[in-house]
Order: sequence, then structure tokens, then C-alpha cells
Amino acid sequence: MSQHWTDSFKHSVLTCVNARLCHVRGMRALGQVLAFSISVMCQVACSSSSAIDEDRCVPRTYHACFCEDGRDGIRLCAPTGVGTGACDCDSEAAKELTGKTMVATGRPGQSSSSSNPGRTSSSNNSADAGARSAAGRGGTTTTSESSAAGSGNTMGSQSAPATMGPVTVIAEPNDEAAYIFDQRELRTYNIVVADADLARIDASPAAEQLVPAMLELEGRTYGPYSLRYKGGQGSFMYPCTMSSSGSPKVGKCSMKLDFNDMDPEARFFGLKKLNFHSMNADASMLRDRLGYQLYREMGIAAPRAVHARVLINGELEGLFIAVEQIDSRFSRAHFSDGGAGNVYKEVWPMHDELAPYTEALETNVDDMPSVQGLLDFKRASDESAAAAERYFDREYMMRYLAVDRVIINDDGVLHFWCNEITGQGNNPGEFGNHNYYWYEEASAPRFWLIPWDLDHSFDNYPAVHLDLAWTETATCACRNHSVAGSDYPASCDPLVSHFVSWLPDYEAAVDEFIAGPMRKQHVDALVEMWSDQIRSAVTESAGVRLAPDETAWSSAVEGLIEKIDSARANRGYAY
Repeated sequence: MSQHWTDSFKHSVLTCVNARLCHVRGMRALGQVLAFSISVMCQVACSSSSAIDEDRCVPRTYHACFCEDGRDGIRLCAPTGVGTGACDCDSEAAKELTGKTMVATGRPGQSSSSSNPGRTSSSNNSADAGARSAAGRGGTTTTSESSAAGSGNTMGSQSAPATMGPVTVIAEPNDEAAYIFDQRELRTYNIVVADADLARIDASPAAEQLVPAMLELEGRTYGPYSLRYKGGQGSFMYPCTMSSSGSPKVGKCSMKLDFNDMDPEARFFGLKKLNFHSMNADASMLRDRLGYQLYREMGIAAPRAVHARVLINGELEGLFIAVEQIDSRFSRAHFSDGGAGNVYKEVWPMHDELAPYTEALETNVDDMPSVQGLLDFKRASDESAAAAERYFDREYMMRYLAVDRVIINDDGVLHFWCNEITGQGNNPGEFGNHNYYWYEEASAPRFWLIPWDLDHSFDNYPAVHLDLAWTETATCACRNHSVAGSDYPASCDPLVSHFVSWLPDYEAAVDEFIAGPMRKQHVDALVEMWSDQIRSAVTESAGVRLAPDETAWSSAVEGLIEKIDSARANRGYAY
């Protein structure tokens, strides 16, 4: 190693240790600046503190912990490398340092200000834009006084990052969009659309027509952008419409704002697009947000999500969940290789031709990139587990599956629908799965799964329920069911069969998940905090666009907690 890199390494490690805020997330974020070789050595210095509740820690440094009431606190690691005493939530040191060590709680720490986001057509108070960004930006873990003061050089914290070679998953990026996804805020968006255009898209939401729109947020107006209703077949069923095939709008429908449709360079807080999901299938209105949060806390590259009040032309449309779009901006924010690789939507490595993989491309489409990597991945999966493993990180995949199964995400990667146009995603043929994306690394054919659409999680919802465990062997043919239709046994898929062969690794990941992010104290605290955050909006929107009232919502939240407790006790669905 050159003297330059050696000196940089020494300076970086000393800075973090002297600040007494050393933990693995900060080290990995730092590694993105100093290059992977520096990151590896820094992780050695701080490798014992990746999990909040572990007994091991970095001597004489402060680490994040959870208090009994769900708040965040700190604890001091003893010279022996073992956490000492109870979690400190109330001392002056805790008040000073908690914001700098806050990790994996859904409550972001301090951050620096951001530049003017997007294109602004008019403003009532443009001078305070930087102040609002500085106050609202979240998702950071600062490691020194200078960064906490807003030096602008902080990097995003990462919840239990998973690495393979030089690539690191950044579960909680510190980017411009962190302001929009600040878990502490319930923001109000007013979408302004011409009456004629609104009438046109309301006449047939399933047509997903784009119309011009402006966006008002916190006294500023942004745009022009494009707006459309969005979703699969189920999204356009009642109460969005009376049916899903061309019916007019009657209730709340999911929407997408496309910020770069008219101007390819336009952005909104760094975003190209933003989804407002209706949560019509979830009376608790918490499943999506909680599911994504738990994936990220396990180091999975999952979209950020936060509740939002949405108005159309100044009239309340209801409570939605704002969900991060999976696109090239997402891959740049969540993967340390720069995110220039391909993103694919809902295509499984199960096809012998290139065409399905090309059709599923979400990024780099104009560059006509090679999709050979997914075809090679398919062929390797047909060959052996060892051959397939060259195309992904086994630990990451087991963590993904651990969350997927424990939260009972039955409408995800392990549900292979038969002869279902919407359920099969972009998989042609007799059967396929949906509600996921792949990211292919920019410099190697290695793939990372990204979850999507979790509104049926934490439940055995009959219409999507998997009545056969993913590990269970069965006749490899489509099987008919009375409610869920026809599906193909997951264990018959060559790639999934390799996952089954690593069952001990999967069970270890489940143990880690249940003892960590899924533990009752933590999840109950998140549910309580978010319920308090949205309660007034639920009350306000009761009956609006056929939304449930507060009584029905409260009952659904109680039911959700019961289902979560059951899932935790049974390690998922009790087959």
C-alpha cells in the first residue's frame, strides 16, 4: 500500500476512535470515500459493533442501543470490548451523542443541508429552502463533531450492510431524497392538475395515462411534472374503481409522479419519480412501511417509504405512503459501485433466451446493455449450487429470505403463479413470480434482490397465500387452489432448490432477524410511533375516497400487532 493510503487510513481510524463514535456503519460509509481497501481495514477496527444489541463492541467507544420505552440511547463499551450497564437514555452524554449514533431505528440522526432541489417554478419563501433541508434531512450516522456540525461530508448510515467484493449495500443513504423520506415527518403534497386532465385519467385509472401536473410542498411550487395512476391489476380493484378493467375512479388510487418525463434533467430532491401508494389492501396502513424498514435493517437494499397526506387541487385525497422508485437513481444511492449496472424488474433467472431479460430492463435501456449475465446465472443455477453462488452473495440472499418468510410476504419471489398475467411479472411461459427487482453490479455479473409491494405481508391473505412451504418438496407441476388460483412449488425452481440446500444458513439468518430488527420491543415501538404520527390524518380522511374510519383502522393496527407476534413465535407462517 502507498504511503498516501496508509496515512489516510491512520487519520480516518484515529478520527473515528477519538470521537468515540466508531461503528461498522460509519466505517463502511467512510470506505466509500477512501476506497474499498481502506474500508476493509476500518471494518477490522470496528467489526464487533454491527448489531445494536451484541455484547461485543469497540473498547472505549459509544454505541447505539434501545431503551425499554423504545427510545434510542447510548452505552459505553468497556476496555475489555464488552458493553457495560443498561442503555443510557437520559444523561447529558446520551442527549448529546444519541443523534450521532442513531442506527436501525427508523428515526434518522442529524445531517447537513442540501442544495436547492428540483426545478422551482414559483416560491413563497425560497430563502428558507436550505434551512428546511437541513432540518429535515435524515438517515445519517455522523462520526465526528465536524460532520455533525454540517460539514456536508457525511455519508449515509447502513443497517447491517452486506458486502461481496467491493460492493456494499447502503440501506439508509444520506442523499437529497433523505429529506423526503425523513421518518419523523408527515408531509403534505398538493398535486395541481387541470380539471380536464383530471377528468380524463379519472375516467379510466387502469389506462395509466400521463397528464401534466405541478406539485406544491411546504410553500413552494415544483414542476411541471407528469402524473398518472399506477399499479397492477389488483391496484385498480375496489375501492380505486368498482372493478379493474376500465372502470372510472370511485376511491383512492395509487399514483406516480414522474419528475423527468417532460425534462430529462428535472429532479425533485434528487428523485426522478415518486410513488404514492394507496394502501387500499391494508386497513392498518402500516404493512408496507414496516416491511421495507425491517428489510433495510437486515442490510437489504429496500426502498425507503414514509406516510404522506396528498391533496389534489387543494382537496384532500387521503393518506398515502410515499415509496422510493427503483431506478438508476435508486441503484446509485443504495449500491457502493456507483449504481451504473442494470436494474431488472420481475424477471427470474429461469429463461433460456435473452429476450425476457432484455424486456425486463429498467435502466440503461438506450445503451442496449448486455443481459447475458442473467442468462449465465440461469445456466449456473441449472448446473449446481456452487456454480449459482458465483452470481450472488449467499449471506445477503439468506437475509432476504429470512425477512421474506418471517413477515409472510407471500406475494413475493417465492410465489410462482401459473398462467397469471399480473402474478408472473415479466416472466413468460407457464409460471413466474413478481414484486421484486434485481440489481446487477456494474463491473461483474453479480445480482442483488430488491423487494417490492409488501401490502399483503404479515398475513396469510387468502388471495396470495402460499399453502406450501418454500422448503417442501412436491410434484413439480402447477397446482390449483380454491382462492389463490394456481401456483408452482417454489422448491422445484433450480435456484430456490439451492437456497433450500443452505437451510442452516437461512435458519441462522432467521435467528438474527427475530433477535434483532423483528424483536417485539423494537417493532412495537415503531408501530406505536408511526400510529401516533398518522392518527390525525386517519381521522381527517375517514370516509374520504372510501377510506376506513379511525375505529376500523385502530382495530386493524391491533390485528397487525397480533399477526406480527404470531409470525415471530412461529418463524413466519405456521405450516
